[in-house]
Amino acid sequence: MSSTDLLLYLQETDLRTPGTRAAIALAARLGARLDGLYVADLPAAAFSLPEAVPVQLEETRRRCAEAEEHGSEWQSLLASHSLIGSWRVAQGDTVQTVCQAAAGYDYLVMERSQQRSDAPVGFGTVSRCVFGSDRPVLVVPDTARIDDTLGARVLVAWNGSRESALALAAAAPVLQRADDILLVDGSEMYADTIAVLPPPGLADWLQRHGIKARIQALDAGPTHAAGALILDAARAHRADLLVMGAWSRSRLAQMVLGGTTRHLFMHGDLPMLVAH
Repeated sequence: MSSTDLLLYLQETDLRTPGTRAAIALAARLGARLDGLYVADLPAAAFSLPEAVPVQLEETRRRCAEAEEHGSEWQSLLASHSLIGSWRVAQGDTVQTVCQAAAGYDYLVMERSQQRSDAPVGFGTVSRCVFGSDRPVLVVPDTARIDDTLGARVLVAWNGSRESALALAAAAPVLQRADDILLVDGSEMYADTIAVLPPPGLADWLQRHGIKARIQALDAGPTHAAGALILDAARAHRADLLVMGAWSRSRLAQMVLGGTTRHLFMHGDLPMLVAH
């Protein structure tokens, strides 16, 4: 019986998306259970006009009924990859519902559009779930190319922050199964802007957790350039997964000053396992 549970949030009922492929690949690598969740969004604003409430509720019920019909398709997809899991349909505010559902899982998988302007500054659906779910989230750009070997070549972005430590610990089961891991250490770049955890224990922590990784210092430079440097390193490493902490600085600081998370959410083209 699997000891790892994954939850995939689907914005639509189309199961042929990069997010679905990434979730299946990660579940297969971890030998995990994979549940799919579709939410018929019913925000609180829907109740602002009493006369519109019956129409909103009827439309939501219709969408739920249509989504339920995809349960057999989901089961067939899982069976074709020798996976198990369930198909879940819910209604309510999307962020609140996803965060509540994710509480019972080890990982949350969400696809995000590269075209949406709200997500990079921390106020989009995916970004808010990263903050609100208290779970590591595999963020999959809708432009990403996903292979069945997802997690074979991993780049870990480390800056010594609480967030990067959470991401590293959450990714341990994935890293223990990876073929090639490069950890880029940018903690020196951030020493003046965040509370950096003591770096001497990093190599020891990796060894004690059975993770074989090469550690490479991130070239010194302004902190606003770290995102581009990490993305360049990931491409040079031919990484298929990036592990990193999200929003070591506040969302307001990210919006005004820019930041690593914002840059990678805007320009990244590979799945990112993030934690906050």
